[in-house]
Amino acid sequence: MDFSKLFLEQAKKQKRKIGIAIMRPVPETIKSLKKASKYADLVVVGAKVKGFENIVEPDQDKASEILIQLLKEKKVEGIVRGQVKDSYTLEVFFKQFQMTPIPSSHKVYVGIMQKADYSFFITTSSVYQGLTLEDKIFEVERIIRHMKEDLGVEPKIAVMGILRPSSNRGKYKLIDDITEQCTKFYEYLVSKGYDAKEYYMEYETAVWDRRNLIVPSIGFVGNSWIKSLLYLGDWRLLTTNYLDLGVVYEDGSRNEKDFFWHIIHAVALCNNQVK
Repeated sequence: MDFSKLFLEQAKKQKRKIGIAIMRPVPETIKSLKKASKYADLVVVGAKVKGFENIVEPDQDKASEILIQLLKEKKVEGIVRGQVKDSYTLEVFFKQFQMTPIPSSHKVYVGIMQKADYSFFITTSSVYQGLTLEDKIFEVERIIRHMKEDLGVEPKIAVMGILRPSSNRGKYKLIDDITEQCTKFYEYLVSKGYDAKEYYMEYETAVWDRRNLIVPSIGFVGNSWIKSLLYLGDWRLLTTNYLDLGVVYEDGSRNEKDFFWHIIHAVALCNNQVK
């Protein structure tokens, strides 16, 4: 499925007011904001960007606080984190919304990578995720539910590891432990009737097979892989919205320059009440 077309159609239903934090308004970023303004009334927090409603705040942490305050006071209908810190901004969110913080290992957000007409969901892309079998099961089953119930997509899961079946075992305990965990995770998915295949360390094969849910071995690997695709591999990151926060909170990667699709997805979520 081409998710970019789906989210664009959803965003066309109604224009929404979206807050975004921009600290470095380089030409590519400004261009993406202008392009997205057809679908969203943007409030830009941080740097002054001509042509938009601005709340100028050069301090990054204070910009995060203002962005969350706009959401809390319902002055915007959703936010895109943009170019402020991920962990600090989420910490401010829990504080301002008076919510018990979700443990890092159980924070679930939907990442979708796209190139040409091929898209796939990616999990375990924060360094804190997927460090235990239980955490990985929790995260992936929540994403599966989102795919099936909210988007009508049947997951075809690629379970990744860090060794090939023929690789030597017993030399490094950490590698052996991660490999065993990935295999146990694959076996769990199969036992539950999911369409899953173990690809070991061959991420390229999982992509060539057009699997639509790719699960890296652990967060350390997933975080590096997604950034390599995004910044060095000519892929785009369509979405990274948090689930189960009760609001539209689109995350992302701070060094991105083009925020068009993050804004489009935030508008789509507002229009479809997918939170």
